[in-house]
Amino acid sequence: MDKRSKFSYRYSGYCVLLGCLVLLCLARPVAAQQAVVIRSSDFGEHNQVFLDDSVWYYHPGELPGGNKPAINTSGWDTLRHTIFGKINAPRRWQGIGWFGLWVRADTGLVNKKLFISINHDGASELFLDGKPIGGYGKVGKSAQQTEAIRAPRELIPVWFTDTRPHLLAIHYANFFNVYSNFSGFQLTIGDYVTRAKRAGNSKMLLDYLPMFASAQLILGLLHFLFFLFYPRQKLNAYYALFVLLIGINGIAVHSFYLTPYPTVQYFADFITAVCKVLIMCSAVILLYVLNYSRVPRWRIIVLTGVAVFYLGGYIFKYWVLRQETWHNYFSVVYVICMADGLWSAVQVIKRGQKNAWLIGAGVSAVILVYIFAWEDTFLVWPYALNSMRLFVMGAGSLILPLCLSLYLALDFARTNQKLAAKLREVEILSARSLAQEAEKTALIATEARRLEQIVQQRTAELKAQTEELREMDAIKSRFFTNITHEFKTPLTLILNPAKELLNTPAGDKDYLKLIIRNAERLMQLINQLLDLSKVESGLMEVNPALVDLVALLKLHVLSYQSLALQKGIALHFTTEQETLWMLIDRDKMEKIIHNLLSNALKFTDNGSVEVALCNHPEAAGNSFSLIVKDTGTGIPANKLPYIFTRFYQADPSDTRNTGGTGIGLSLTKELVELMGGQISAESVEGSFTQVKIVMPYQPAAAPPENSAGPVTVEEFIPVTCEEDVLAADKSCPLILLIEDHQELREFIRKSLAGRYRLITAADGPEGVAMGIQHIPDLVITDLMMPGLTGYQVTETLKKDERTSHIPVIILTAKAGIDNRIQGIETGADAYLTKPFEQRELIAQIENLISVREQLRIHYKNSDLWLKNTSELPSIEQDFIARIRHAVESHLNEEGYSADQLAVDMGLSRTQLHRKLKDVLGQAPGELIRVVRLQYAYNLLERRAATVSEVAYMVGFGSPASFSASFSRHFGFAPSKVAVSGS
Repeated sequence: MDKRSKFSYRYSGYCVLLGCLVLLCLARPVAAQQAVVIRSSDFGEHNQVFLDDSVWYYHPGELPGGNKPAINTSGWDTLRHTIFGKINAPRRWQGIGWFGLWVRADTGLVNKKLFISINHDGASELFLDGKPIGGYGKVGKSAQQTEAIRAPRELIPVWFTDTRPHLLAIHYANFFNVYSNFSGFQLTIGDYVTRAKRAGNSKMLLDYLPMFASAQLILGLLHFLFFLFYPRQKLNAYYALFVLLIGINGIAVHSFYLTPYPTVQYFADFITAVCKVLIMCSAVILLYVLNYSRVPRWRIIVLTGVAVFYLGGYIFKYWVLRQETWHNYFSVVYVICMADGLWSAVQVIKRGQKNAWLIGAGVSAVILVYIFAWEDTFLVWPYALNSMRLFVMGAGSLILPLCLSLYLALDFARTNQKLAAKLREVEILSARSLAQEAEKTALIATEARRLEQIVQQRTAELKAQTEELREMDAIKSRFFTNITHEFKTPLTLILNPAKELLNTPAGDKDYLKLIIRNAERLMQLINQLLDLSKVESGLMEVNPALVDLVALLKLHVLSYQSLALQKGIALHFTTEQETLWMLIDRDKMEKIIHNLLSNALKFTDNGSVEVALCNHPEAAGNSFSLIVKDTGTGIPANKLPYIFTRFYQADPSDTRNTGGTGIGLSLTKELVELMGGQISAESVEGSFTQVKIVMPYQPAAAPPENSAGPVTVEEFIPVTCEEDVLAADKSCPLILLIEDHQELREFIRKSLAGRYRLITAADGPEGVAMGIQHIPDLVITDLMMPGLTGYQVTETLKKDERTSHIPVIILTAKAGIDNRIQGIETGADAYLTKPFEQRELIAQIENLISVREQLRIHYKNSDLWLKNTSELPSIEQDFIARIRHAVESHLNEEGYSADQLAVDMGLSRTQLHRKLKDVLGQAPGELIRVVRLQYAYNLLERRAATVSEVAYMVGFGSPASFSASFSRHFGFAPSKVAVSGS
C-alpha cells in the first residue's frame, strides 16, 4: 500500500470517527432530557392527556440563533407548570419565550392520527423536531407586534412514526395578561378521530345558544311594542326588559366560549356577570308587579341595594382589581330573591287568578336551571358535558318567558272579553237615568274603599306574621347557640379527662367523677329534647304507678341540699300530711320536680327556696297543689308571660349569669298539661319567683310494709378543690384563667399546674381587675360569661397600656367564622373552640409565651432610644414615648428613681416593673440608667461639655461613678468618645 492509499485510509477512519462523535453529541441532549410517554390507556374518558403539569424546559426571550426553531433544550431551565399568571410566572419571563417538552409515543400510538390542542390568551408557534406543525395568532417581540388568538377547540393533527423521544417546542408570547392568573398556556394530546367527533357535537350544541337568544330578543321586542301601543299595561315593559336581558346574556355566553379574541372573552365574561344580576332583579320586580298593586318600598330598596352592591363589585373586580375569583355568595342571594318572587307568584295563585300556575312553574324552572345548569351548584355536569350544560341553560331560560307570554296572552284575551262585556253593559246602562248612574258611582266608590281596607288589613296581617316569624327565627337561633354551648362544655370535661386517664397507669377517681357528672348532664339535655319531641308529636303516654308523692318530694329536696349548702341557700319542704299515696306517672312527676328545683336554685344566689305540698280544695275531685318559691333574681313583668314558651330565655345575652337551653319550663308545662294539670307563675323582679302546679290525682291505698319502697336518689356530689396539684415554681410564667364554669376552671387549673403559676377568676369584671392588678404573662378567657364577654375582656385588656402586651386566648363553643373574626378584631392572639384538646391549649400557651420572650430579648438587645420603634404596636410606642419623656424631664436629678417614674406613669411599682420586663426585658432602674448613659454619649459625641460636666448633667453624683458606669455599658471610657469625635 502506497503512502497516498494509507493517507486515504486513515482519513476515512478519522471521518467515520468524527461522524460518530457528532451523532453522539446530537443524541446526547435527547438522551439527557426526560421524555413524557404518551399511552392510549392514559387518555381516559376525555380522550386526551393534559401536558401542562409535565417536565417542561423553558428559555426566556428569543433563542441565540434568532427565530430558528429549537431542536434541543440544552441549558434551558426546567418548568413544572405552563399554566401560570403574574404571581407564579417563570423566572425572567418578560412576555415571550420558548417552551420545550420531550414526548415519546408507545407502540400502540405509532403512525396513529393524534391531535394537539393548545389553550392560551396569547400567540403561539408549534414545532415538532424543528418542523412547524401549527400555531395561533402572531408571535411578536412586543405587544404591538403580537396578535393574540385563542383556539381551545381547534385540533392540530400529528403523527409519531416511531417510539423515540421527539421535541415539541412552542414559541409563545403573551404581553396582554387579559386574565391575571392565566398568562401561560394549557396543552393536551389525544386521539384525533374521537376528539374531533366530540368537538363537533359540542360545537353543534353551542350553536343553539344564538338561536335561543334570538327567540328571546324577538319576544322582548314584541312586548316592548305592546307597551308602546298600550302604556298603561306596564307589565309588558318589565317583561320586555327581562327577556331582552336573557337574550343578551345568551349572546355573551356564546361569545365567551367561541370567540377567538381574549379581550372579547373577558368582556363577555363581565357581561354575563352583570346580566345575571340584572336578570334576577328584573324577574323579581316582574313578579312583584304581578302580585302587588303597589310594590312595597322596602322590597324595592333591598333589591336595589343588592343590585348596586353586586354591579359595583363586578365593575371593581373586572376593571380595577382584575381578579378572577370573588366569593360573593351570589347563588345564595339569587335563590333567596327568586324564592321571594316565587312567593309573590304563589300569592297570585292563592287569589284564584286564572292560569297563574304558569308563572309559578316558570319561576320554579328558572331557579332549578340556575342551580343545576348555570352555577352547577351540585356538580351535576362533568367537564365532558359542559356544552350540554350550556344547551340546557339556554333552553331552560326560555321556560319562564314562554310561560309569561302564554299567561299574558291569556290574560290579554280575558281582558278583551271583559272589555267587550263591559261595553255591552255600558250600552245598556247608558239608557238609564242619571240618578241610577250616580247611585252606581257611589256603590263603586264604597266597594273600592272596602277593597282597599281589605288589602291594608291583609298587608298588616302579613307584616305581623313576618315579625312573628322573625322573632321565632331569632329564638331558635339563640336556642341552637345555647344548646351548642351547653353540649360543648360537658364534652370538653369528658374528652380531656378521658384522654388523661388513658395516659396514666392508674385511673384517677376525680377524673372518673368528672366524666360521669358531665355525661349525666349531656344525657339530661338529650332526654329533655327527646321528651319535647315526643310531646310535640303526640307519642308521649301517661303510665300511672303507685307513688307516695310526699316521700318522692322529700327525696328530691334532699338530693339538692348539698347544692343549696354550696350556694349558701336555705332549702325547705313543708307538707300538710306525712304520706300521700296516689296513682300517677312517676317518671314525668320526677322531671317536673327536677326542673322546678333546678331552676329555683340556679337563679337564687342568696335567701331561700321553699317547696310546699297541700291539697287543693277549690278544685273538683282530688287534686293537689305544688308550690316552689325562691328569693332569686325574679323575672321582668314584660317577659313573665313567655317563660313557658319553647326556646325562650328571659336573658339571651352572652353575659347572663346562668346557662340553659330554654326548654326546661316548656317541657314542664307540656308534662303538667299532659297529666291534666295547670301551671302558673308569679314574679317580682329582684324579689321572688313562685311557680304553682295544680294537678288532679287518683287516690290509692298504701302498699304493705314489707313491699319495696321508693327508689332512693343519688347523693349530690359537689365539685371539690384539688389540693394535691403540684404548684409551679415562682419563676414560671403567670397565667390568668377567666372561666365561669367551676368544673372546667378546675380542670384547666389542674392541667396547667406544675408548668405555670395560675390565678383564676369566675367572671369578666373580676378577670379584668385581676389582670390589671397582677399583670400576668398570658390570659385565658371564656367567651360567654357573666358581667363581660370574652370579647369585652380582651378589648379592655388590649386597650389598657398596663396590659396591652399580654397575649389572650379565647375559649368558646361558638366556632363560626364571624365569631373568630370578631375575636381577632378585638385583639385575641388565639381562638380555641370547645371541646378543645388539652395538648392544643398547652401548645398555644407555650407558643405565645415563647414568641413574647423572643420579642423581649430582641427589644432588650436593640437600642430603642436611637432606632425607630415602629415595629411595636401603637399603644406600646406611646407608652415608651411617655417613659422616655418622663426620664428626660428629670435627667439631671440624681435621686430620680423607679418609684418616682412609676408615679409619673400613673402605675404602681409592681405594675411598671412587670410591664417593662415583659415588653423590653429591663427593670425600671436599669432603664433609667441606660437612658442617662445614652444621653451622655450624645452630649460627648457633639462635644457639648466636658466629661465631668456631662456626668452632673445626666444625674450622676460624681464623675468617677459616671466613668465606671459608662465604661461598663459601652466598653470604653467616656474620654475616648470626645477623642474619636475630634
